[in-house]
Amino acid sequence: MGRLRILLVSDLHGSSAAYGKLSNAIKFYRADVVVFAGDLTGKALVPIVRDDGSFSLGSGVSKYLVNVFGDVKAVGDKDLDKVIKDLRGRGYYPLVTDKAGYEELAGNRDRVRETFVKLMINALEEDLGKVVTRYREAGVKLLVMPGNDDYPEIADYVKKNASDVLVPIDEDVVEFNGYYFLGFGYSTPTPWNTPREVSEEELRARVEKLIMDVDQSRLGKLIMVLHDPPYNTLIDQAYQLSKDFKPVVRGGEVLRNHVGSKSVRALIEGYSPLMGMHGHIHEAPGIDYVRSNAGVKVPVINAGSEYSEGVLRMAYLIIEDNKLKNYFLLRG
Repeated sequence: MGRLRILLVSDLHGSSAAYGKLSNAIKFYRADVVVFAGDLTGKALVPIVRDDGSFSLGSGVSKYLVNVFGDVKAVGDKDLDKVIKDLRGRGYYPLVTDKAGYEELAGNRDRVRETFVKLMINALEEDLGKVVTRYREAGVKLLVMPGNDDYPEIADYVKKNASDVLVPIDEDVVEFNGYYFLGFGYSTPTPWNTPREVSEEELRARVEKLIMDVDQSRLGKLIMVLHDPPYNTLIDQAYQLSKDFKPVVRGGEVLRNHVGSKSVRALIEGYSPLMGMHGHIHEAPGIDYVRSNAGVKVPVINAGSEYSEGVLRMAYLIIEDNKLKNYFLLRG
């Protein structure tokens, strides 16, 4: 079997800056396929409320109040485009409205959700569209799935926009160059009650059902793309949080906990796939190995994420003869 070069990314969370870098990545890293292991969209809608008249900064100049998690600042017309670009680069969804529109939105949770999803899809069409266009020119496929933070409407959007370049893999098995990519973008429960969470038991049952669709004699060519990383590895260590979701610090160091999925680990131990590709835990990029019940050391990789800084983290993986021959963790 020939060589397969894979570029792994995850958890871009709507950052237009990170998506822009992803669209350009294949200029610098020759890949046969790019795998996007979940969490395509951002987490917050940011209202930009327009005030005129007595609140104007000058004659005929509007003042906009930008509220980012309680941090309110005023900007003028000439700075508005820059503010919007900065917010999109960090993975937020700016919404320019007036006071009446803001008050109407604030009093209607269903309307907030509807507006939020609409902004997500509009941004995804633009950001992912650029990636698909560049990859089509380069002859590279993008295997993609939503993650636990993505709304069901985003999962539907990905499926509906399947093409010669964009290949949905969530709850599916896709063959590429003789290898099988199994995708599952849901996570086990988190403190934030995100849109796509399942129990450990359900995760294991649904992934195992997908594994059964693969010729069992070819599991050595199976690549598990599971958003949740396996429990008790180097790539599932998240910052420990207090009850008010603040990092717990002792001796000047932020404490960490293993928060990965025990079912993901059990599946890897039980079926000895070629490799596991994961995301979910932004602060735990790296590679580790899970020893299967058959005695095979299965590599598991998390590219990590720094989307809010506009940084693209990637893992460049080279497979030869059904084995991970080399890997590089990249940041740009």
